[in-house]
Amino acid sequence: MFTCLCGNSVDREGATCERCGALHILGLDANASYKEIESTYRVLVKVWHPDRFQTDPKLREAADEKLKSINSAHAYLASLPQTKARKRATRKPAPQEVGLQPTGNTQRRTLFDSALAIGILVRCVVLLIILGVSAALLIAMDRTLSSNPATASFYAQYRSQLLFTLQTDLTAFKQRLPRSRSGTVASAPASSPLPAQPDPSSAVSATAQPAIVPSPHVPMPYVTVGLTKDEVISVMGSPVSSSANALLFRNAAFYFHNGAVVGWKVNPALIPLHVKLWPTGHPDPRASNFSIGSSKNDVIAVQGTPTLLSENKLAYGASEVFLEGGRVIGWNDNHASERLRVAAH
Repeated sequence: MFTCLCGNSVDREGATCERCGALHILGLDANASYKEIESTYRVLVKVWHPDRFQTDPKLREAADEKLKSINSAHAYLASLPQTKARKRATRKPAPQEVGLQPTGNTQRRTLFDSALAIGILVRCVVLLIILGVSAALLIAMDRTLSSNPATASFYAQYRSQLLFTLQTDLTAFKQRLPRSRSGTVASAPASSPLPAQPDPSSAVSATAQPAIVPSPHVPMPYVTVGLTKDEVISVMGSPVSSSANALLFRNAAFYFHNGAVVGWKVNPALIPLHVKLWPTGHPDPRASNFSIGSSKNDVIAVQGTPTLLSENKLAYGASEVFLEGGRVIGWNDNHASERLRVAAH
């Protein structure tokens, strides 16, 4: 018998136990608490709910499969004795209520307050439903345009430019606010000093030589192949460590060649919010699986963005696809992780 990293027994060397496999599906480590499991589970259910992909049957089917694995992992973790013990430990005792007999005026006031609270609650629920439906439609449109090879490149540039425009408008709005709450004139930010009063004698030269406004930097919405180190940092934030050919973050590592991203190993939770890989060329939109001899591009078109990207291997969680010369030569389909869509023999 062999031992998992968490100390549980496993049947083969290098394998993980069922608990660690379930935690890996949720993107958690072996020391995750009950609250972390529950909060992560709720977020993943919202992210992978099939109703968010109504316009794309292929994405809807993939989300349904992903949601099944998430639900199975959560159900297994919830059934473990240690999880139940942590759940009981996190419960807070209900405070004892002191009952008071209300008067007639108090009863009427209570009924009025209850009706007012119900009215406010109904309006809030309706507003949340409207906002939720709008957000779901926008997210579905974003996912569809981002995953479609025909629109992905154009849409990424358009989305980046839109984000930059919104950020610029918000900054300009803040600068137009004339006064602070104390009534004094708001001071300008240190990074944007007030321009000096122009000298009348230099009006001619100023007119002849207009100021040159530098082009704004457009931030990238995702990390993908070909980005520079600065662009990766603009998406992921400050790295834990860096070297000539790598950037290491708390939950990701990106590898570079000639200053551009060529591979990575990331936490599944970063996909597709921060890391994205689109197939190149024109893959067959009807393809739903891959097999021995399929190209690397075919695997990406079918499976989506991998959690590990290298020259000779793609990984989707604990499932792996092995390549040689850009063609599939084998795979390891881990049933406790994301399933591979391989053709039936």
